Amino acid sequence: MSIQFKALTFGYTESGKPLFSDFSAEFEKEKVTILTGASGCGKSTLLYLAAGIYPHGGGFLQNGSVTVENVSPEPLPPKERCLLAGMMFQNPELQFCMDTVKNELVFCLENICTSPKSMEKAIDQALDFCEIRHLKDRTLLSLSGGERQKVMLACITALRPKWILLDEPFANIDNEAAGAIARKLKELHQTFHMGILAVDHRLDNWLSIADEVRVLENGALLPGAINPASFDGKFLESHGIITPGHSYGPKLPPPEPGETVLELKGVSLSYGKQDILKNVTASFRRGIIYAVVGESGCGKSSLFGALSGLHKYRGTILFQGNDLKKRRKKLSGRMGFVTQNPQDQFVGGTVRQEILTSLKGNPKAADISEEILRGIRLWRYRDVSPYLLSQGQQRRLGVAALMAYDCHALICDEPTYAQDRNNTIAIMESLCQQARLRHAALIFSTHDRQLAKDYADEILQLKGGMLHALPKPGM
Repeated sequence: MSIQFKALTFGYTESGKPLFSDFSAEFEKEKVTILTGASGCGKSTLLYLAAGIYPHGGGFLQNGSVTVENVSPEPLPPKERCLLAGMMFQNPELQFCMDTVKNELVFCLENICTSPKSMEKAIDQALDFCEIRHLKDRTLLSLSGGERQKVMLACITALRPKWILLDEPFANIDNEAAGAIARKLKELHQTFHMGILAVDHRLDNWLSIADEVRVLENGALLPGAINPASFDGKFLESHGIITPGHSYGPKLPPPEPGETVLELKGVSLSYGKQDILKNVTASFRRGIIYAVVGESGCGKSSLFGALSGLHKYRGTILFQGNDLKKRRKKLSGRMGFVTQNPQDQFVGGTVRQEILTSLKGNPKAADISEEILRGIRLWRYRDVSPYLLSQGQQRRLGVAALMAYDCHALICDEPTYAQDRNNTIAIMESLCQQARLRHAALIFSTHDRQLAKDYADEILQLKGGMLHALPKPGM
């Protein structure tokens, strides 16, 4: 049994050049297969077609067919389609419908007409399998990225589809959480005989469970499957894939430390009775690049939310000597942010307008916007709505819009998540070069320890609600 694409011609416009032309491929259920390749090559599109989301939800299937277990998923009603192929997205927030973990599972089981009598048992079995029974009554908003992905896995476990399709499922969670989910996926594959097809730019979290790696390039699969136990790192890197232990090769001028621009004094933050930040004290200087690392749920996004004004906090945050609680509006524009969900920040109708908004009043705005968009490989999408971009492309646009401001501090929450190697390097080189050029403080969070080693001047670990400085060689 398998997923088959036969003579597929598919594109996002009726008249433009198709993304796939006469594409054929087969993925066997007996193997855990990782589909990789450069950003924008069509990996996620293949998953959406296999899940039956496309062409019903987007794009144009001009020719050919897609079958899962010899069945075409697209015309099936939702309750039959989800039993054929269940999908995990990069961002689980985009597919949750309810408020609590239990209610989300109830919603999933109701959609396949599970009887009320057997529903409670099915929920507990799924939660126990994923080892998250303790999260049963928690609100989804209160969970970390890793916990949310485990909840999504529990939903799939409860539904028991024939195939699991995964689109960058580890993009914004730490290696420990990713490893735990990978082991559960392997168990689902072996115990319940579920097929697994996953898209990812990184291989490190898959090496222990994958049977084969396939590379997609220019609308076609490269010949032959790659054995995860003996891959050629240089070959994969040449195709935009991030491989374990390989440096990004940063090219940055040395830092020139300046005065303190941002200072935290006894900053604490809580969600209900849970303390997230505990009396955090730290200072950040202009001209220095800082990486903030830590496991999923440790509070990195909450810390950045306190800096941006999204979260209430106790203590004092000073920006250029001004208390942010009292002077935030007057300091607008001097501190730039990119959140984990950059689509929440978009204000322009097109990709180019998003950059031009940041350059308002600059007489060279047209030329600068083109230079920025070409630098992050989005110029071809300049007249497209930001909301029609992929999540990875939206992230690049959010970073680009930030770089267009004349900021004294640049704060980025996971700026490179879901990016291939080439785009990761392009984003970090642009951010770091701008920070050096403007003599600004750059503070970015990441789960990629190699990225932190390569690009940061100083590395801070958030653990137990507090920030601790780490020596770079000892990471």
